[in-house]
Amino acid sequence: MSNNHLINSNLNQHLFKNIFNTLIHKDQWETIIEIFTLGIVDINIKDDRGRNSLFWAIHKNKTDIIKKLISLNINTKEVSPNLSAMNYAVYQDNVKVIKCLKNCGLNLNEIDDINSTPLIYAVLYNKLNSINYLIENGANLNHEDFLGNSAFSLAHDLKIKFLIEKFRNLEIQDK
Repeated sequence: MSNNHLINSNLNQHLFKNIFNTLIHKDQWETIIEIFTLGIVDINIKDDRGRNSLFWAIHKNKTDIIKKLISLNINTKEVSPNLSAMNYAVYQDNVKVIKCLKNCGLNLNEIDDINSTPLIYAVLYNKLNSINYLIENGANLNHEDFLGNSAFSLAHDLKIKFLIEKFRNLEIQDK
């Protein structure tokens, strides 16, 4: 009996993943939201590469869907292996999505497994739109990751003149 239950459970999980993948790639967002709302499928279901529906909503710039998914308590800390929703939006350099995530209650200064923040990643990957938005909205310039890097120190180490000047101007304003 337990072997049959295990087989059925694995088949159901495989079937749900196939349905999830199909709905995502056909942009059937209302159906996706409905099956999550009704509890038919776990809201944190992931595709074969470990990406959840919030990853895809961010990828496809669907801010209305992002809001709905967050209101349904989707996992925002890992939308893809080792990648949070905020960090993925920074990687995409999508200020519209970063603003949406912030308005949904996500922290612009969230810290990941290596004690890094979205601003540190934005500086590392030279995501200028994200850098500007994060700074204008109070991101911590001096927070250090586990290697001792901060957005401020990285700008100097990477010799990003635009950021060095921007950080200098911020220091002058703070005094």
